[in-house]
Amino acid sequence: MSTSMLSVRGLGMQFGGLKALSDVTMEVATGEFVGVIGPNGAGKTTFFHAISGVHVPTSGTVRIRGQEMQGNSPDAFCRAGVARTFQTPRIFGDMTVLENVRFAFMFGNRGGDAALVDKVIEETHLSGLRGETAGELPPARQRQLEIAMALATAPRLLLLDEVAAGLTEGEVEDVARLIRRLRDTYGLTVVWIEHAVRTLMKTVDRVAVLNFGQLLADGTPAQIAADPKVISAYLGDEVDDADKADKVDEVSQ
Repeated sequence: MSTSMLSVRGLGMQFGGLKALSDVTMEVATGEFVGVIGPNGAGKTTFFHAISGVHVPTSGTVRIRGQEMQGNSPDAFCRAGVARTFQTPRIFGDMTVLENVRFAFMFGNRGGDAALVDKVIEETHLSGLRGETAGELPPARQRQLEIAMALATAPRLLLLDEVAAGLTEGEVEDVARLIRRLRDTYGLTVVWIEHAVRTLMKTVDRVAVLNFGQLLADGTPAQIAADPKVISAYLGDEVDDADKADKVDEVSQ
């Protein structure tokens, strides 16, 4: 029986009179690959902020491998094995690729082997760019670098926030394959927020849908693609009616 890597119970986040999250409950098993989708403003990034220490939830609990974590700082979450990326890559633009990954390793190191730096650079296909200045890399490479930096902290739970944003269709597919391979190689648990719905739903094991700060649906990609509530709230805006049957077929395979 799989153990729980992430357990969120009754999670709420309020900013003044705005309820960004309301009573969100979710379990993510160790080794699971979960996608999170939803319209703009649905609370997806706020959810990540709450489960990575960026924001303290107004209500509810966040447990990482059974340890209650809400209220802790981001570095405490990192020490607990959580790493994340952001919608806009947070890299050090004036440093080289190698220096960026080394910095991440030092920040998250829990007594790990420094050989991890070279390993993640190779695994993320950045070996030929080790000496390149990070700020001069094209968007797709900067995304790869941020993923490499996250991996260098030796995480158990990897949170990916729209790592395909701004990429071409081909680059999005490449990123999806990379994430899946890294999940398998490093034995990671992955939660991936993404607007590239078609690619995400062909890649993940399970999909959670947020809408107006609430968990609208949670199930297999095929179940989500066929859910009338999800189609009405979100997927109807992403694909036209003629494409919906194809989407269900794709994610059912």
